[in-house]
Amino acid sequence: MRRRRDDSGQAAVQFAGMLPIVLLAILLCFKIYVTITTVEQVDNAARTGAREASKAHEPGICPGEAIKALPGWLTEATPGQKVPGDSIGRVNATVSGDSISGISCRVQAKVPVLWPAIPLDFTVDRTVHMPG
Repeated sequence: MRRRRDDSGQAAVQFAGMLPIVLLAILLCFKIYVTITTVEQVDNAARTGAREASKAHEPGICPGEAIKALPGWLTEATPGQKVPGDSIGRVNATVSGDSISGISCRVQAKVPVLWPAIPLDFTVDRTVHMPG
């Protein structure tokens, strides 16, 4: 008697083969979302810092106002990270100019590629100039 071959297990094999591709596509979509959100948030923070410093005619408040405008997930420090003067977490804010010629507020934020513990990140840099 001859045994008949059946298709049991075929769906499981196809699922196992497609799962890594689907997970990679989801991770890529999430990374694109985080990157676009970070660019928008950094641009808004630089604009806010420059606007507030220009309104007050005080260039020194630009870094603080810019960092306050950023969300907490972007300003939190990674474990063991050393933070310079006008920096919080992965964000650095600087100011140039004066209240007469105009104020330029520059905000830089590091976007982690996968998660903050892996040092494969890139920097989003935005500068906004407001007249004095």
